[in-house]
Amino acid sequence: MKKTVVFLLSAVFMLTLFSCGSDKPAENLADLQKKYKDKEFKNCDEFIVAYEEAMDIYFALLDKDAKGDETVLKDIEGFDAFLTNWAKDAEKFEKECPEKMEKLDESIDKRMDAYYDVLFGEDFEDEWEDEMTEEEMTEFAE
Repeated sequence: MKKTVVFLLSAVFMLTLFSCGSDKPAENLADLQKKYKDKEFKNCDEFIVAYEEAMDIYFALLDKDAKGDETVLKDIEGFDAFLTNWAKDAEKFEKECPEKMEKLDESIDKRMDAYYDVLFGEDFEDEWEDEMTEEEMTEFAE
């Protein structure tokens, strides 16, 4: 009986140990696409976690691109299409939890501003603000 209990406890421990890595974070656009394919977000918090994960990857790709790694350009270009798939969810959650979504937008905007500052200097936005639209600035950054 004692051997059976030890065996069962060992089996449970091993299953727990090996199942922990199954929900590892995505590392690139392909991982995100696989992880969130046909995903229906149940609530605002779940959507925000997924969006922040996607943006972490996006900024990591921008950093690699800034360092001269041109292999990431395809993933960077693919992010627009990927995030477009979440547009309806974003609209839905903006109505359900506007404070949380506004906080998310502010967080992403701060990160994007910091990214522009690193790439183009702190005066970039001031110099080009009157002459370039936001779309033109995005195209310029690409």
